[in-house]
Amino acid sequence: MISKVANLQPCLLPWHLYHVPVFSSHIPVTERDFWNRSHELGKLGQAVDRLEQGHPHWIALIGSRKIGKTSLLRELERRRAVHHKTIFAVADTFEVAPDITSIFKVVALRILDRVISSDLGVSLESLSASPDELRRTLQHSDRIASLPAGVRTAVYSLADGMDETPALRACVDLPEQLAQAWDQYVIVAIDEFQELTSKPQSKGGDVIPMLRALWQRHRRVGYVISGSERTMLLDLVTSKRSPFFGHFDIMDLGPFDREDAIGFLCAPHHDPPLSRDFAKKVHEVLGGHPFYLQLFGQSWSRPGKDGDADLLKDVLGELVFSNTGRLSLHFLNEHGRLVGRSGTLAAVLDALATRPQRLFELAATIRASSAATKTYVQRLGDAIIKRADLYALTDPVFASWLRWRGPGGAAVPMKVIGDEAEANVAAHLARLGFDLIYQSRASRGAFDLLAIRGGVQLGVQVKRTTLPLSLPSADWKRMEAEAARLGWRWVVAVATPDEQVRFLDPSQRRGGRIHEAAAIANLLLWLDRFSPQGPL
Repeated sequence: MISKVANLQPCLLPWHLYHVPVFSSHIPVTERDFWNRSHELGKLGQAVDRLEQGHPHWIALIGSRKIGKTSLLRELERRRAVHHKTIFAVADTFEVAPDITSIFKVVALRILDRVISSDLGVSLESLSASPDELRRTLQHSDRIASLPAGVRTAVYSLADGMDETPALRACVDLPEQLAQAWDQYVIVAIDEFQELTSKPQSKGGDVIPMLRALWQRHRRVGYVISGSERTMLLDLVTSKRSPFFGHFDIMDLGPFDREDAIGFLCAPHHDPPLSRDFAKKVHEVLGGHPFYLQLFGQSWSRPGKDGDADLLKDVLGELVFSNTGRLSLHFLNEHGRLVGRSGTLAAVLDALATRPQRLFELAATIRASSAATKTYVQRLGDAIIKRADLYALTDPVFASWLRWRGPGGAAVPMKVIGDEAEANVAAHLARLGFDLIYQSRASRGAFDLLAIRGGVQLGVQVKRTTLPLSLPSADWKRMEAEAARLGWRWVVAVATPDEQVRFLDPSQRRGGRIHEAAAIANLLLWLDRFSPQGPL
């Protein structure tokens, strides 16, 4: 069983003595690392208040993957812990396999752990893989022994196999029975709840109607279900055909708005802190998705990053436009989840990555009928959004990544994170068949771009100006030295005000200036004079 790990920190020393960069993307965050979400916390807090007043309230929390649903629930639990009236049990359907009963067994064990694990000196959930040891531990607990006989029997049965419907019913009812016996209240939160519809059912049939029937009788337990499959979860709680119709309030957890995203990046406890102007630039590229911003913060603050705003291109290039970048790998996994082995579904994503399209336009692009195209769009679910009569990708950063992977995609990073001159030069080089890379040794050194074609590596210094071009001698010598050291050929690319791009042969520099006569008529032929220089 794989459990989500709490964000544990030392508690005996002042935080600054053991402080490490606090951007965190692999575990839920709480306390000072938790940012904003005040409205959502307020609404969830009201649900807990109503529960403690005897009026249980159910909430469906909907948001994309890694948007912060678990962190939100953990932070709510932390803030309510001072009242000692309500116990929280949070489970994820992805961490428990393969059957539904196992999920509710984990919920029950986590409730027991909140109440008696400190007395026992051991986590009951950690013993669940050893049924005999779990049973012995439960039987030695005075608090378990004091429970009513029926409840005590249900608790002991947690150490047994629970494959039958009666066992599942007992497990689902156990939170309410424990809450009554111990005069407590319980919030049960199940993440990726929509996955219950695809897990093996009990022998009694569909589990959803059974859950609704049992949960309706619970007066001391409130339920929060959450999930990243927006369409599926909404259908589960809003469709008139669903047993849960009308039982849940819906809370939509989206990306941070602009001000919250900037505030998150500029939070004073981040190491290193970002300036507001710099945070605005990051938001323009990555938007407000907390996971994306956390990944950026981790890349920015890891050893080797000196905090210079000029490194923005490096960090974003490594993160998004690199085969090994963490956000790039995240998108690769998401792409595989969405399309599987379907080339047509992949074609739909690629088409919409270029621009929003009407259904008939999209059908023409992928060469399918409108009816078939509509089916493909539906299969891609929440990855696609429809505004008016236009279909578009929901996530613009994912769209940029898709364009980067496509034909001519080498120019995409420069269009997204470069200036106008760099974007024009990159587009020109992409049409010539170059791969363009923003990497630290290029953009932090003498050259703005590194372009690769075949075995030749080409350093490109980009200038937006008119000809003739004058460069300080020190800059020129630096380019010559760095190209020699790295084994690159190099050129100066001039993007003129009329959006023309000219590549200039540095060997034609005369008297500290380089003139129109130095323009390279055919860059590919010019490069063919050179043999491959060093490894790609």
